[in-house]
Amino acid sequence: MRLHSKDANMVVDFYPIKYSDNTISNRIMLKVVTFCNDQQSKRYISKKDMHQEIDNRVYGYGYTVEGFNTDPQLFNSALACAC
Repeated sequence: MRLHSKDANMVVDFYPIKYSDNTISNRIMLKVVTFCNDQQSKRYISKKDMHQEIDNRVYGYGYTVEGFNTDPQLFNSALACAC
């Protein structure tokens, strides 16, 4: 899913994740935040948190849904939390 802020300076993308064995995760997504065409952050987020963030941004801050990212991104363990 791709969200744009009202002024279109902030873009938040959510991508599905696939593992090296080509299975798609049903628990996590990749979140990429871009501000003024400059990538600010990448991190993994649970689907539950993603839905909550989408609702907050769309209904609370007036973001618009611009499209859906359907191409799965390869899981990178370097981005995963070491908790």
